[in-house]
Amino acid sequence: MAGPVASLTTASMTTAGTTRLQLVASGGGEVVPPDGDYLSPAQRAEIEAMLVANIGMLTAAGTLTQPRATEQIALDWPLAARDGFTDPGYHAITGFVDHTPDIPNKLTDYACGGRTYSGHKGTDIFMWPFAWNKMAAGDVTIAAAADGVIVGRRDGNPDQSCNFNSNSWNAVYVRHADGSIAWYGHMKRGSLTTRGVGSMVSAGEYLGLVGSSGNSTGPHLHFELHDYQGQLLDPYIGSCNPLEGGSWWASQPNYYDSAINKLMTGTGPVSWKACPLPDDTNEAIQFQPGDRITFSTYYRDQLNTLPSLYRIRGPNGAIFAQWSQTIKPAHYALSQWWWSYDFPASVMTGTWRFEVEFNGRTYSHTFY
Repeated sequence: MAGPVASLTTASMTTAGTTRLQLVASGGGEVVPPDGDYLSPAQRAEIEAMLVANIGMLTAAGTLTQPRATEQIALDWPLAARDGFTDPGYHAITGFVDHTPDIPNKLTDYACGGRTYSGHKGTDIFMWPFAWNKMAAGDVTIAAAADGVIVGRRDGNPDQSCNFNSNSWNAVYVRHADGSIAWYGHMKRGSLTTRGVGSMVSAGEYLGLVGSSGNSTGPHLHFELHDYQGQLLDPYIGSCNPLEGGSWWASQPNYYDSAINKLMTGTGPVSWKACPLPDDTNEAIQFQPGDRITFSTYYRDQLNTLPSLYRIRGPNGAIFAQWSQTIKPAHYALSQWWWSYDFPASVMTGTWRFEVEFNGRTYSHTFY
């Protein structure tokens, strides 16, 4: 992934307490997401033929019944953090379904915005920040969005893709009671559930890990939905996708799902590496008086209507530094900001907190 693109912000700084912290450097900005993904017509035809054959076989065996097409299912979120993962978030949307795929130079998502790319048939849920680190650690699992039967799966393909190529992806396909089929694509090789074709899965059940297999430019889940007739479905309801039965999501996320995914302290700014190398985060939580400490914040869907208020609190609860920030551009899908402070040798020891108030929530990170 490319590093942050420098951008103007408005900020104010104050310091308090008996010891002054010295701001020595700051930076950050928008982080441009990868280009996305692509399934060639030949690859789609191969997948569709496999699904037709498997569904026919499972129907003949009595494993599948006739779909109850009038009973629209409700989808849960198809990702979850692994046990022990403590960051407040781990993802960002980098592409919705394109509703004008046949109109050149026109991009239309479900809300009539342009958060998609030409011909895209699914929702791209990208891991953020440190996507390759998260993939290596298995931080983000793919979970069944609804009860169903596995009607297709493919594993064993390379999963370190950074560019479009001719590789096939690793994927699981689940058919639901109403006949709709969810495609879960770009999985990490060797991470797929041991359940085979014809096995039942429950909503929330583990299907695999997020990866970057096939035509992919970074670790993400491509979630794609088709109805019982095989027609593409966008599960999000909006002005340009007025679904008769309402949203397919049990709880549809906001178009701009503005939140902080991670607060971090470290010995310096992140060293962003070229795909597919893990980033050097320089993360640390233990410091000595006199050290320089870098404070970083990682946003998804940061908006210029949502200011941030930052604080550094000492062990006694006093605010030793406070500043505010508002971006000038309307929206960043991914963004990262950092500030480096010199802590004097006289600073009190103990448990400190780095806090950010953003979009009605206070986020907190502890360091020592």
